[in-house]
Amino acid sequence: MHRHTPGCGECPLNHHNMKRFLLALAGLLPAALHIYAQPVAQYATDEHDFGMLTWHVPGLTTFYVTNVGNSDLYINNVRTDCGCTAVTWTHDPIGPGETGSISATYDSELLGHFHKSIAVYTNASDEPAYLGLKGQVVIRKKEYSGEFPYQIDDIYLNTNELEFDDVYRGDTPQEEIIILNTSKEPYSPELMHLPKYLTAEADPKVLRPGRVGRIRVTLDSEHLHNMGLTQTQVYLSRFPGDRVNKDNEITVSATLLPEFDLTPEEMDRIPVAVIDSTNINLGSLGGKKRVRGQLTLSNDGKSPLVIRTLQVYNPGIGVKLGKRRIAPGESTKLKITVSADSQHFRGRRRVLLITNDPNHPKIAIDVTVDK
Repeated sequence: MHRHTPGCGECPLNHHNMKRFLLALAGLLPAALHIYAQPVAQYATDEHDFGMLTWHVPGLTTFYVTNVGNSDLYINNVRTDCGCTAVTWTHDPIGPGETGSISATYDSELLGHFHKSIAVYTNASDEPAYLGLKGQVVIRKKEYSGEFPYQIDDIYLNTNELEFDDVYRGDTPQEEIIILNTSKEPYSPELMHLPKYLTAEADPKVLRPGRVGRIRVTLDSEHLHNMGLTQTQVYLSRFPGDRVNKDNEITVSATLLPEFDLTPEEMDRIPVAVIDSTNINLGSLGGKKRVRGQLTLSNDGKSPLVIRTLQVYNPGIGVKLGKRRIAPGESTKLKITVSADSQHFRGRRRVLLITNDPNHPKIAIDVTVDK
């Protein structure tokens, strides 16, 4: 009869066999964890078409990669297939559900069609992911009024206005100013006199002659104090120690909207704002000091319509509303006046109404005057 003795090789659960089993199991655990904890890189797009680029005016684009896995994604390296393409990328870990970026600049130094590749190396795969750039570099007259219609000395801008429309408390939207340096010296883009609710970051920090860059402006809506329109002026610095004046002024507008948390029963009894049009042409000034027009604002709902805020984007516009509280089935007149002085102010002529209608919390009216 066999009796179990220590060290008996025939017993499947003796001390030595158990030790070997536990060691094998321990060796499998990291592999199992490795299988179930993996980053997964998902690219929003794998190719960008620049279309036509002007010779010597670089093209910029950004590819976005989202980690749809369940452990941190790292972009270890990014390589281009020629010195004509410069890249920057997110170096911090990209957590599950987060998004990183790869920014690429094509220098546009060679005329003709191009198709370039970018290899992205991550810890999500042993093989790189490939992104593509394509387009055509053409000769154009050295004239920037099309793509960059606004000039501040040797710096050309695609816009001198930024508008953050339809913002809700807690939002942090971004807008961009694209800039072209036509001077012979490197230039460091910077916005001056930023209020507390705005931050700005230049990319690149130093813009070489003939290069295109951008300033990303971020709005922190938590620092907006008032519902409706908030406007300010910021200023593009042209050189160290530059001062503010009308020549380097950029207007920034933000519209903070109310939020509604209504029950189905309350939604059945909401006010409904109806206006003739959101565009009004007042004709030509023709030497007159001012021109006038009017619109009708009605309430087709089941509870009073309240105009919480009535504002204008341009100081040359005057507005007058017959009443701020409009009962169901009633109407009132919105009278609009544009003075000749408005020609001296930048920006669009617009009137803004903030209402208690959940479906129309903002009514923006564009006002035009013929030349």
